Amino acid sequence: MKPATFKEAVLLYEGLIVNQIKKLGIYQDYEEYYQCGLIGLWHAYEKFDAEKGSFPAYAVVTVRGYILERLKKEFAVQEKCVCVGEYEDIFRFEDIEMKVKDFMSVLDEKEKYIVFERFFVGKTMGEIALETEMTYYQVRWVYRRALEKMRDSLRG
Repeated sequence: MKPATFKEAVLLYEGLIVNQIKKLGIYQDYEEYYQCGLIGLWHAYEKFDAEKGSFPAYAVVTVRGYILERLKKEFAVQEKCVCVGEYEDIFRFEDIEMKVKDFMSVLDEKEKYIVFERFFVGKTMGEIALETEMTYYQVRWVYRRALEKMRDSLRG
């Protein structure tokens, strides 16, 4: 049964938010994810339809969804924002071209082309598919296989 007021819902389901944060293994930016959980609880409270099931079950799914959505956005930002200083220690700029050639030496010509166009030219899978007269899914499969080959060659 849905609580009478949102304040009541927060008091009753605060533990649910904390539990979801713990289950997802979030230890940094706790307050931010807690806030996302509260927003999820508010949306669950506003959109709940008693004919479709119980409020607690709906609240769990909605709160977890909002927290996961925030995590996804956070990871997307982290992937896009790379500090150059982090990689200067690992690679010297003069060695990059040689290292890339070494990594790509295990690939056949089609795989090299797709990896090069994707990484260095910045083309989308769809653009590469049009150029190579392959389907999007074929390009994606070749690309993934190429990355796996390069990973395997690094592992030894």
